[in-house]
Amino acid sequence: PRKMRFGLSEGMILSAGSGGEDLKLLDVDAGAAAGATVR
Repeated sequence: PRKMRFGLSEGMILSAGSGGEDLKLLDVDAGAAAGATVR
């Protein structure tokens, strides 16, 4: 968790697409460790 101007941020949602209805959510591999760097 990280304190932000608006409050406490506890995560992030990754998505891909041009927007609208074709937007897809990206999932993380089960082997990824909490706090790992996203590249």
